[in-house]
Amino acid sequence: MPIILCITLIVCVAKYYVYKKTVATLLPGTTKVIVIDAGHGGVDPGAIGRNLGVLEKDVNLAIAKYLKEYLEQSGSIVIMTRKSDKGLYSLGGTLRQKKNEDLRNRKAIVKNSNANIFITIHLNSFPQSQYYGAQTFYPKDNPTGKILAEKIQGSLIEILDNNNSRVALSKEGIYLIKGLDIPTALIECGFLSNPKEEKLLNSTQYQKKVAWAIYVGIQKYFEDNP
Repeated sequence: MPIILCITLIVCVAKYYVYKKTVATLLPGTTKVIVIDAGHGGVDPGAIGRNLGVLEKDVNLAIAKYLKEYLEQSGSIVIMTRKSDKGLYSLGGTLRQKKNEDLRNRKAIVKNSNANIFITIHLNSFPQSQYYGAQTFYPKDNPTGKILAEKIQGSLIEILDNNNSRVALSKEGIYLIKGLDIPTALIECGFLSNPKEEKLLNSTQYQKKVAWAIYVGIQKYFEDNP
């Protein structure tokens, strides 16, 4: 492992445990219902890392599972749209038909859940390799989603990378999050097209840290919006 990456991981892990110890003593447990969606899965790998070939679907699921664990430990009820590397579609049909069916079924889970909030986890990828950093999005005309996204984005910056200047932004035209009447946040946890970030995202410790940052943001949201 390169020295720079090793140092980065050590710093990340150290900060993670400091924040975990501190925030756990400050934030009360919640008895909220939360739907967590690990983006992609099954025949749909999502983005693919350029250097290591890391699959977005695998990292999404890992982060989602760690987030589920943290939330349940604080008393929340968590509903996962998927718990393994399987899409929510029938066996027949084309790839496009499978993806469309998958998205419809995920959205149905959210709508039928009576959840307090919805979190969908993804990874970013651009043609250029220089871009990096986690960013949170929310549906247009979802003011509570905006507040939730801003809380999560603030925690991502504070816990993962103080140099990240990205802000929470509204996003239109995404079927899964469009038209929902509960606070909704779509989190792009980093760039698989960035070699350094791909290595971090492939690390179990960093995945836990990302999940913890999202958890802290959720808890801060519920502190202000009980």
